Amino acid sequence: MLEELGFRQGQSLFLDTKSLALEQLPLISRVLNLSLEWDKALSLHGPDGTVVNVVGKGETQEAITPLREDSIPWNFKRIDQDSLRSMVRDLLPCEEGEGYLNPSPWERTLSGRSVKLAPGEVGPGKVQEELEMTEMVQTGFYNAFFHHLNPLYISSIGLRSSISIRTFMVSIQGSSSSYTLFSNRSFTVEFENGRARIDGGALMKRSTTWREAKPHRMVWDAVNQVIDLDCRPKYKVSLLRIEPSSVVPLRLKYENGKVEIDLLNLDDKPVVSTLYLPARITSAFVTDPRDMSGESIDPEFDRVKVPMRRWGLLSVSLEVKRLLEALLKKKIISA
Repeated sequence: MLEELGFRQGQSLFLDTKSLALEQLPLISRVLNLSLEWDKALSLHGPDGTVVNVVGKGETQEAITPLREDSIPWNFKRIDQDSLRSMVRDLLPCEEGEGYLNPSPWERTLSGRSVKLAPGEVGPGKVQEELEMTEMVQTGFYNAFFHHLNPLYISSIGLRSSISIRTFMVSIQGSSSSYTLFSNRSFTVEFENGRARIDGGALMKRSTTWREAKPHRMVWDAVNQVIDLDCRPKYKVSLLRIEPSSVVPLRLKYENGKVEIDLLNLDDKPVVSTLYLPARITSAFVTDPRDMSGESIDPEFDRVKVPMRRWGLLSVSLEVKRLLEALLKKKIISA
């Protein structure tokens, strides 16, 4: 998930224009065990509470990221589809035929239509998604606030009457409404005189506030399309549900009854995240990737609750067993 940033495990890094603009540089530095250097000696504080030392000249000063304001195009990676299909085969009865899986662990609206899929919904048949791209939005705003996706963070820019941003997701917030633009490919949006021009096109959603739109979920959905299954699920159930809305999965790996999932909390408040599965969770272990420290957590039959710090990153390891069919039937999604 961090490879595209160009950093290597254990690397010595002199802070350049890109790294200076990373809000989550302290977190990334701890996860990758980076040695940071710059012109000045700093005690660098990230939004999640992580603190790292930056070697440099002079007396050490306290600093808060980012050290410069910029947009760094970054997006979520596609969740391993083979792992999701293996979970379906191992945990759910699936007959000859075809089916679909909503990989999103939250409710998904199909391309702005009234059709909605439940979190992690597995069902029979096929589901088609239609993408409607737009290249220009007339917002009616003279100036606006801008919230865009940076690596492991949603960055905010104060009132601007004109701006150019290259990103995978940006919300343009006026006084009474918001326009969120997102895509699985990076695009450049140029805002001036109330008009947003999108080079390359993007999907768009209008809402009252940008938080109401849950933009991180929308861009995650754009990357992770509905998955075709080569079997017909006997019941329509949810394979995975995650709460609250600020928590997104960055990686999921499943093999032989073991689930590994990396979670990111995209909120400035700590939360308790709950993971629900159509299975009996027999054990749960949480690891902090900053120092690989961990602890066991007691599951609550088919769910596990994981405390997460604000803007925090955690790895969760679960061992699961298939439910008896009588118990699985209680999880059927009502029409």
